[in-house]
Amino acid sequence: MKTTQHIVIAGAKIVLAFLVAFVLTLVAMIPVVTILGMMGSGEWTLQRLLGDPAFVYGSMIAQAVGFMAAVPIMYAWFERKAGWAVGWKQSGAIRDLFKGAGIGIAMMTAIFLVMLAIGAVHISGIRTDPAVWSDLAVYLLFFALVSLNEELFSRGYVQGLVRYRFGPAAAVLCSSLFFALLHAFNPGALEHPLPLLNIFAAGLLLGVCREVSGGLWLPIGLHWTWNYVQGNVFGYEVSGTSVASLLEIEASGPAAWSGGSFGAEGSLIATVVMGVGVWLLWTKGSRSRAERL
Repeated sequence: MKTTQHIVIAGAKIVLAFLVAFVLTLVAMIPVVTILGMMGSGEWTLQRLLGDPAFVYGSMIAQAVGFMAAVPIMYAWFERKAGWAVGWKQSGAIRDLFKGAGIGIAMMTAIFLVMLAIGAVHISGIRTDPAVWSDLAVYLLFFALVSLNEELFSRGYVQGLVRYRFGPAAAVLCSSLFFALLHAFNPGALEHPLPLLNIFAAGLLLGVCREVSGGLWLPIGLHWTWNYVQGNVFGYEVSGTSVASLLEIEASGPAAWSGGSFGAEGSLIATVVMGVGVWLLWTKGSRSRAERL
């Protein structure tokens, strides 16, 4: 089969996987809307739904369910004979999960400290009410689900599919482009060029993690704590979405330095930190492969 045909088939499978995930998300939304209808009173308009936190987070959970369910369905339909690994099952999964979590904490902390040092943000308050601890616990689980669903679909299915036919470099590039497209309509994503550029860079970082570790658990851990520490500890928006946080911060510089309404991921500082991370991980992976030869 010619390369062009392989490209068309791979692209069609990715589009189909997205459509399957979308349909499953709509199905998963049925109980969310039903529960909201039972809890609320008066007329539910689109504006009211979009402004209701229960609907917003319920829809995000439904999306996670839909995208995670789409992967085994697509794999069973089309990839079982090919036998390439999604990356869900790997030796040292717990070790890689915690290693990735440590990397995510370190990278986001570095971004925050640099922003504080240059005056791009400043701390305006610290939450001390008892509810903050329950908020932090709930969001720890919530962002675990977000990282599982996005990594399983983007790095597991999309990257695995492309890697099988075209190799790791093309796989990382394609999964990163797909990851950026998934976030293109997030609040603040088009406020200035950096948010989408940095989501693509985050995709590269997570994709390289997948290649270096040979599985999904390193990128899952990194993605999990990156989001959690960014939003729930330091008080940034997470890819444009506001969440409950321990610290309260205010931007006091240009969006290119503070990230603007998109959060830390929309800043030049994040671009540099992620670029260094990609280089270090890729170099480490190349060195490890050379040592095995």
